[in-house]
Amino acid sequence: MTEIAELQNQIETAIKDLEKNRKKAAKTVAFLKKKINDLELSINDESCAKTDAGMERLNSAIERLDRFVDSVILENARVISECERLERECRALAFECARLESLKTLCQEFEQLAKDLLCYSLGHIRLKEREVKGSA
Repeated sequence: MTEIAELQNQIETAIKDLEKNRKKAAKTVAFLKKKINDLELSINDESCAKTDAGMERLNSAIERLDRFVDSVILENARVISECERLERECRALAFECARLESLKTLCQEFEQLAKDLLCYSLGHIRLKEREVKGSA
């Protein structure tokens, strides 16, 4: 296999992996956000007393989301590094690959997902801090 063919293969593999990871991340975050929102609603519902078990389930879901956000951020850093490596290799071989642009677009979309998740997670932390200060 020539260097260019190998590089094309690596780009295609990176695209497939990133698309798969992005879809999985979107599904996971949707599930966790819904679970957290549902738990918060049930805890805040006047007919539902704030129980230790309810708060424990909520805190557990929030911790899962935080760990997931951390994993997406780490994956994003790996993806950016891989994209940059492939781009350097294309330049070194004077190879213009249209699929590299597709990969770069996917990298930007994944990076935006990571940023959005981080903002959501930080917003949740600030909300919790306000609740703790308000109850003190």
